[in-house]
Amino acid sequence: MNYKDVEGGWVTVFEAANIDEANIVKGLLEAADIPVYLEREAIGAIYKLSVGPLSEVAVKVPKDKAAKASQLLQSTAYGAAPED
Repeated sequence: MNYKDVEGGWVTVFEAANIDEANIVKGLLEAADIPVYLEREAIGAIYKLSVGPLSEVAVKVPKDKAAKASQLLQSTAYGAAPED
């Protein structure tokens, strides 16, 4: 399955700072049998940027899996509020 072909039915559940963080979140969601599609700016990928707005990656899941994905992310450090 090519996830890009079905992008219209996908929603962003997490905005990662870079591709490394996105891949960690992707692995967490895929371990829970949730398909994941990562979307990032092409220029950031071409120049392999790892900081700044062009390095950000949207972690997307199918609309019908969004609630489960959000719940899973909130139960981990990725969804937790920062501690002071």
